[in-house]
Amino acid sequence: MRIRGNLAGLLVLPFVALIFGCVAGGLILAGRDAARQAARVAQLSPLSATVLEDSPPGRAALIEGRISERNRQRLRAFVAYVREEYRGSDDDGDPTWYEDERVTPPLLVELADGRVQIENADYRLERAPVTWQEDTALWWNGISGEGTKRYTGFVAGNPVTAIGTVVQGREGRALNAERLYGGSRADYIAEKRSDAAILPWIGGALGLVSAILLGVWGRLLLRR
Repeated sequence: MRIRGNLAGLLVLPFVALIFGCVAGGLILAGRDAARQAARVAQLSPLSATVLEDSPPGRAALIEGRISERNRQRLRAFVAYVREEYRGSDDDGDPTWYEDERVTPPLLVELADGRVQIENADYRLERAPVTWQEDTALWWNGISGEGTKRYTGFVAGNPVTAIGTVVQGREGRALNAERLYGGSRADYIAEKRSDAAILPWIGGALGLVSAILLGVWGRLLLRR
């Protein structure tokens, strides 16, 4: 029994350590990226519609406003959304969701002095403010390959911060957005700085767990 236990440890421990190590590395990199994003946005002042119209194409730009009522509704009241499907629970019993549809069309954003066109359709949604789930019960049918779906996105009137670059649109200057954030510029910077402060610590802790597991694995190897 002891030999079997040692053999199981030799086979399992390096894989578990690798998983912890990969997650740790991902969190550390995510923290660094959050720090870069916070620093970048801190250097961008919100542009008015007038200033954006006079800006050269290629200029890094940020606008704060609200989703315009003129945007076409795509699903219910959503004008842009990400759909996720429930695929059962993980080992801890937590729901597992997988993105299976993304609808991010060009949008109009209302600013204090006019409207700005979001020209592209490949921007990211971050902290989108509205979520709707089509069924209160969570279910997954392995035979049909379908489950409960939930939608997260923007509706008309939602506050939004759009980050990207100025481009020449069909009717004047527009914004090629990298991301649409459901909140203010200040909220975005605070959130990214918080992530930058916390994620590396979590990553470091998981990295330590990985190192301990590898140490145990090494000891088992030496005993054989």
